[in-house]
Amino acid sequence: MTRVLQPCEHYAASKSRVDIGKILVARGADINAKDKANQTPLHRAATTGSTGFLNVLLHPPEGAPKTRLNTGDRVGNTPLHLAMESAHAEAACLLIEAGADRSRENVEGQTPEELEGVGGQEQRRARQYVIDRCGDL
Repeated sequence: MTRVLQPCEHYAASKSRVDIGKILVARGADINAKDKANQTPLHRAATTGSTGFLNVLLHPPEGAPKTRLNTGDRVGNTPLHLAMESAHAEAACLLIEAGADRSRENVEGQTPEELEGVGGQEQRRARQYVIDRCGDL
């Protein structure tokens, strides 16, 4: 099996390139590879709200390693922290439904739903969507 270089899956995730993500995962890309910020491709997809790429990572081919949902980056933010921080409610719900830990704290002691994020009405709508779809903590 050919080893795919680490930056490829991170770049594809950050650009929401689902087509490339599928190819990389099928060819054995390390879906749990960490970059210099200690982020995985799942962090990148959550930050951009790419539900398509999240689904690629959350449902790897049979026999492939499972995606680690609760890996913290350099400041302890999990992919769920980043989805909530960016008010990507649909992405946050996909992560929660896959088993992401809503009570996990970052280095500042904040859970994903406690982050101020983008703020304002958009942030409130995202939090309410998560509560309506996934329940309250």
